Amino acid sequence: MEGTRLRSSPRDGSSSILKKGEGAGPVAESGWPLTVLEDPAKCSSVSRVDSVAEFRDFVRHGRHSEGEMCILTEGISKLQLTNSIPETLSEVLSQRKKLSAVEALLKTIEQGEDPWTGELFWWPPGETRREEVLGEDLRSKLLRYRPFVETCYAAELRSSRRGPHPRSCEQTDTLTSLDVKDLVTSHGSVPLWDRGHGFLGSSGAGIGLHVDQAWWSNIAKNFYGYKLVALWAPGSNVLETCGGELFRKPLCHRHLSALDRCCAVALLRPGDVACFTGGLPHTTLVVGSELNLTFYESFVNWNCDNLALLLSGLQRPIDQAWWQNNMSPEFAQTVLDDILRVVDAGGKLEEFQERFVSFLRSRPIAAARLAGKVRPSGEAPMKRRCLRS
Repeated sequence: MEGTRLRSSPRDGSSSILKKGEGAGPVAESGWPLTVLEDPAKCSSVSRVDSVAEFRDFVRHGRHSEGEMCILTEGISKLQLTNSIPETLSEVLSQRKKLSAVEALLKTIEQGEDPWTGELFWWPPGETRREEVLGEDLRSKLLRYRPFVETCYAAELRSSRRGPHPRSCEQTDTLTSLDVKDLVTSHGSVPLWDRGHGFLGSSGAGIGLHVDQAWWSNIAKNFYGYKLVALWAPGSNVLETCGGELFRKPLCHRHLSALDRCCAVALLRPGDVACFTGGLPHTTLVVGSELNLTFYESFVNWNCDNLALLLSGLQRPIDQAWWQNNMSPEFAQTVLDDILRVVDAGGKLEEFQERFVSFLRSRPIAAARLAGKVRPSGEAPMKRRCLRS
């Protein structure tokens, strides 16, 4: 199947994710072997570009389903997203005083009128599987965890109340006022886009090895700090051996072996914006002394390979562990409804859109929905959540 596929080495022309003269820098304490970080085969699947147009083309048309990744260097500023996150959070993270992730969030929440919600995870010393902090709301979770010093990660940060987005007026719980969605869709629609949520963590935190509940593509907007990302190719059995586990040091033999078999590895630097699929096994790890803040968006573009991956994922069982679980049938239904509404909106289609529609109609799971009624345009979509990275 057709589709844009970028292939380029990092900006400095080396075969390493590290910049020339950068040294190990923030990745030195990760425990991830340099043989993995400097593997030419893994780095060749990652394109680091300077052009907004090139990045936008990868987002709208590129093939992501084989583990390809595109990073727009200094994308936060190039896409004019610098002021898109809550001002209070930005001010707290910009202070020279070093705060823990818990203290930074508490300080932010206590200054705002809109209560936030989200999940809070932590890892006992030496453990790779996470524990969840329970509580009625995010603030109570943070206060409960406050006395402890272990690594923690705040996931799916969002508003507790849905309201109109300042740009599109759509109902959303996102905390961002401007997204890559607004910049990409201004050049034409895409079949599906979810504005997503934020993730904040300290060194050694992250999301364990998993696939997203929906096998769509992700946008990672890395506002602060450094984060390592690794992806595995289709058909990998890595979830069977390391599913749900965080690749934190000291890495065991299983983790070292798994990293050796990943198909792509990248270091997200402050200001980078990256695009890759959430439908393949992937893991992230915050590195360096700074707190890391990344906001994610999810979408389906016009590439038929990516659509095939999404549809195959929607047919998985839903009773699996969190790291390979599927969306509920009701939520999966809304995903298909949203896609069908865009492709059936009428008007002349471009050639690449016609190929997408033809492929969609040939898939049994989508054809069944086409035989029914699409949700009325005035009806609000069901809220769907999907753990990302």
